[in-house]
Amino acid sequence: MRNCNTIRTTYPRSERIPAFMSLTFAGGICGCYGVVAFGTFACGETGNLLHLWKSVAGGNLADMLLRGLTLAMFILGIVLAAILPDHLGKKRWQTICLAVEAILTLSVILLPDIHFLLQLAPLFLLAAMQYHTFNHCEGCAVATVFCSNNIRQSTLGMVDWIRHKQPESFHRFKIYGMAVLSYSIGAVLCAALFSVIGRKVLLLPFVIYLLLCPLIGLEPKQAK
Repeated sequence: MRNCNTIRTTYPRSERIPAFMSLTFAGGICGCYGVVAFGTFACGETGNLLHLWKSVAGGNLADMLLRGLTLAMFILGIVLAAILPDHLGKKRWQTICLAVEAILTLSVILLPDIHFLLQLAPLFLLAAMQYHTFNHCEGCAVATVFCSNNIRQSTLGMVDWIRHKQPESFHRFKIYGMAVLSYSIGAVLCAALFSVIGRKVLLLPFVIYLLLCPLIGLEPKQAK
C-alpha cells in the first residue's frame, strides 16, 4: 500500500516540511517530558491503557479513575479534531488547534505539584488533537507525536528504494526519516535540559505552537 503521494507538488503550509518538522520536534519534547519527569509517555494511549487494566485487575480505584481521566482526555481530543473541521473549516481549525495546544502546554508548566497524571492530562489532550489534525507532510501520512510507524515507513521506503530505485520510495524514506530525526532531536534536547530547567523545557513547544498559529492561519486562500 502506498503511503505517499508524490504527484502533487504544492502543499498548504501545515503540510510542508518546515512547519511539519517543527511540530514533530515539539512532539519529541512533549513525549520525552512525560518520560523524564514521571516515567509515563503522555503522547500515546497504549501504555496508559495497559496501566488502566492493571489497576482494574488490582482493584486500585484511585489509579483507575486517574487513568480513566487521561483516556477520556485522549478520546475528547480525537472527537474535537474529527468534528470541528467540518464546522470551522480545516485551516481555521488548525489555527485554533495550535492556539489551544499552546494553552495546554503552558498549563502543564504552570500547574502546581499535584498527582503526575493530572499534570500530564493536558498533554494527552494535546497529543490526540494534533495526531488527528496534523497528519500529512508532502503527501505522506506522518505522525508528529508518535514515532513507531514513522520508523517503519522510513525503513520500508529505504528498502524499496534500494531494491527498485523508485523516486516515490526515496521520497517516503526522506519524509519519514526526517520526522524520526526531528522527533529524536526534540527528545534528546528535552532529556538534556530537563535536569537544568525542569518543566520549563515545555516553553520550546509552547513557542513553536504560538509561531505556527498565525503562519498557518494567515496563509492566503489560494494556497492548496
